[in-house]
Amino acid sequence: MIINFKGAKTYLGTGGKSLDINKRTLCFLHGAGQNHLSFIQQARFFAYKGYSVIVPDMPAHGFSDGNPCKSIKENAEWINDLLVDLKLKDVVVIGHSQGCLVALELNRILKSSLEALIFVAGSNEIPVNQFLLDLSKENPQKASQMMVTWGHGIDGDMSINKWPGHSHYGEGNNIMCMNKPTALRYDLHSCNDYSDGIDAAKIIKVPALAVLAKNDQMTPLKSGLKFVELIKNCETHILDCGHFLPSERPMELNSIINSFLSKLK
Repeated sequence: MIINFKGAKTYLGTGGKSLDINKRTLCFLHGAGQNHLSFIQQARFFAYKGYSVIVPDMPAHGFSDGNPCKSIKENAEWINDLLVDLKLKDVVVIGHSQGCLVALELNRILKSSLEALIFVAGSNEIPVNQFLLDLSKENPQKASQMMVTWGHGIDGDMSINKWPGHSHYGEGNNIMCMNKPTALRYDLHSCNDYSDGIDAAKIIKVPALAVLAKNDQMTPLKSGLKFVELIKNCETHILDCGHFLPSERPMELNSIINSFLSKLK
């Protein structure tokens, strides 16, 4: 689905179904250097479960035009304005990695109603080492390749994939190459600079779910566990995989999210 938003072509993945504002909406927020394809297994699954689904390509990512957002707050404001523009209410926001930080900030500023928050392989802070920050400016393709290799668990190393004929590394690299070259740099700096996660987590009042990765080297499990302790009544699950949990364990993640959603009023 392509719309004109803020004067720029903006792509929204919908899981193959038309957007229906009268249904409960699931809004998936992709991580740094990613786009809507990182949630492809979730979008289609839940669209065909009867939910209305949007997976926005953030500006300069995937099929969306425009300039990349330069901070987590700017990302959150962009999403907030998008939800208002689409007249969506009672939205469940699902973030992966950087998308978790955006979801946290979105909860603080949201002008439309928010029904629940789901954090996938996330934390309240995502520090990025200086080498990767520098490389994302000097050689973004190399930085992307390093993230894909480092971000996947042993299944990526061993080319083990539950989808026949698919490659974690191949798809991961292709997804990141779809974005504008400057997108990754601003994403990583946004993550590294965000420092309001503790306060943002403490004010969450809506139902929350966290699905963490046991072998996550980008948002380590210990950071994720500290994060969920800040949230009141956060249901928590840990899956045996790396950081790219939505593609490494799609069926398990979908099952956990589906169960959580069934408990909402």
